[in-house]
Amino acid sequence: MVNSSRNCWPRRLRVVCLAGLIASAAEVRAAAEEPWFAALARALSADYRQLGEREQTLRREREALPTVPVSQQSERLGWHSRFSPNASATKWLQVDLGGVQEFDAVVLAPVDVAYGSHPGPGFGFPVRFRVEVSDDATFSAPRLLAALDDTDFANPGITPVFLPTPGARGRFVRLTATRLWFRGDQALLALGEMFVLRGERNLAGGAPAAVSDAYDNPPAWQPGNAADGQTVLGAPVTVMPTPGNGWHARTEKAADIVKWVQVDLGREFPIDEVRLFPARPKDFPARRGFGFPVRFRVELADDATFASPRLLLAHTASDFENPAENPLFIPSAGVNARFVRVTATQLWARTNDYIFALAEMEVWSGEANVARDAEVAALDGIEVASWAQPFLVDGFNSQGRIVPLAEWLRGLSRRREVEGQLVDLAAQKERLAAGIVRAAMRWGGVAVLALAGLGALWIWRRARARRRELERLRQRIAGDLHDEIGSNLGSIALLSQMALRQPGEAQADLAEINRVARETAESMRDIVWFIKPTASTTEDFAVKLRETAATMLAGLEWTFDAPPLARPLPLEFKRELFLIFKEALHNVRRHAAARRVEICLAERDGEWRLEIADDGVGFARNGSNSGHGLQSMQLRAEALGGRLAIESQPGAGTRLVLNVKVTTGRRADNV
Repeated sequence: MVNSSRNCWPRRLRVVCLAGLIASAAEVRAAAEEPWFAALARALSADYRQLGEREQTLRREREALPTVPVSQQSERLGWHSRFSPNASATKWLQVDLGGVQEFDAVVLAPVDVAYGSHPGPGFGFPVRFRVEVSDDATFSAPRLLAALDDTDFANPGITPVFLPTPGARGRFVRLTATRLWFRGDQALLALGEMFVLRGERNLAGGAPAAVSDAYDNPPAWQPGNAADGQTVLGAPVTVMPTPGNGWHARTEKAADIVKWVQVDLGREFPIDEVRLFPARPKDFPARRGFGFPVRFRVELADDATFASPRLLLAHTASDFENPAENPLFIPSAGVNARFVRVTATQLWARTNDYIFALAEMEVWSGEANVARDAEVAALDGIEVASWAQPFLVDGFNSQGRIVPLAEWLRGLSRRREVEGQLVDLAAQKERLAAGIVRAAMRWGGVAVLALAGLGALWIWRRARARRRELERLRQRIAGDLHDEIGSNLGSIALLSQMALRQPGEAQADLAEINRVARETAESMRDIVWFIKPTASTTEDFAVKLRETAATMLAGLEWTFDAPPLARPLPLEFKRELFLIFKEALHNVRRHAAARRVEICLAERDGEWRLEIADDGVGFARNGSNSGHGLQSMQLRAEALGGRLAIESQPGAGTRLVLNVKVTTGRRADNV
């Protein structure tokens, strides 16, 4: 005996059905996560629907905003005021832009430091504050830029607070806390960075900072850290696959070997700012600030030899704390130059060697990065797939594409605002829905009673219909017993009477009695199986068909293919289909002279398909040879509302195909 698992339906159809099931499951899961009262509130309240529409609008907006980066907190945490026992004490921080400047926005970046029960993000961020600008350091005549000192400001976590200041002008920008952040029983003010933006430039990068007082603990806490570009935010990038990691000098066995790399801008530009982006290569993902020099200087020149360099930044006397992935902003005040060089005087320790590497160098003149795709030269370097000179000016750091700074900071700040509004909307919806539910429960008693009455009436009518259906089923079973069992028992009685009258020829009659008795017992078992509770599932029905095939096709080679079937089926449907199935196998066994039979049962969208094919002698289809069995099958198929097709040719076998749709009007037998 051979048994296979070949499926009748094409593979592509199965894939489409599986995708549909997954999508439906996702919709069901989303609906299940919605509070039970949401549908009622939407149906009864226009205000609730408006809140839902506003929520969807905010969710769509959030999708387009930058993703909050993983905390990039370096060793240079920021500035930390002295402690105060009173949260209402005033603390302030101000930066000197070096001259009167116009600017578009002030951005405050928080600190990420865990302390006690505080997890870290937003450590020391002021609860209430204002931002002002002045032309003198004493702020004798301040001009207000932003006032957030009427209500408490929610802790921003690690996201920046973007404060637009269109048309602002001045030299000194000050943050004043009017209510401090509590740390245990002491209050303080802490800030990671203050950006003062004009277009895409940070005017406060490297600017001198003054404070009301300071808790100095270098390198972690000191006033200068509030304008050094080192924040929890890291680099302004959209994370995506990159062409390479950046530029990498040759490795050395000692740290004090001098290395340099420079860019040729093509002509002289008034340089306003240089930005150095540290690397984080794909093969060293845990090493942020990979290869960033421990000591270095940045210079400008008019010629490639740097015969007369102009010093822009010198950090050669002390170690520079690793900046993680934060860019280093180096202001230049509009000095004209064509070449920009970074010289490392002490290299970064990797494992057993020392290196110098950068992910990107930007040189800003006005609102443009004039170093993009510029020519790069170096004392030496490695040129491999992930490290090469062109990668130093390709617009990428090691993790993604560098995006405009102001747009990125504004987007992160807006994301925090949107998420806060979504939380508020969820609370408003819950409060509104609770009121609607209370009102519905208070005034809906009559409606509930009416619905209960209608429900009882519906149940009664369904029960009555069920009783009628059971009565019809009893009549059909009685007919089956009469036709199948009664006829066979009559044959047994007649044969036994004839055997008694003809003792010499009784052997053949007794054999026929035995055959009829076995068929009668089998018919009885089939009828009993259909009406017992364990026959209620579709899987049991498929097993019954397989067992019947095993009995009726014993000695032949046969296959039975039926994928997992879970749809409940009406008892009438199973009865008629089973009788068609048995009649078809009976014809194969009696008339086909077949060696192999293939059976396939499948279901799609409520339509069942039974296919039985044999390699027997076949027959010519015409009116004269349509026997009682074929007519019986045809009538049963029509009773089910199905289509029965029989294809046969003499010597070419026979194929029977039954297609029948289970309509929603039929009741499943397990209901």
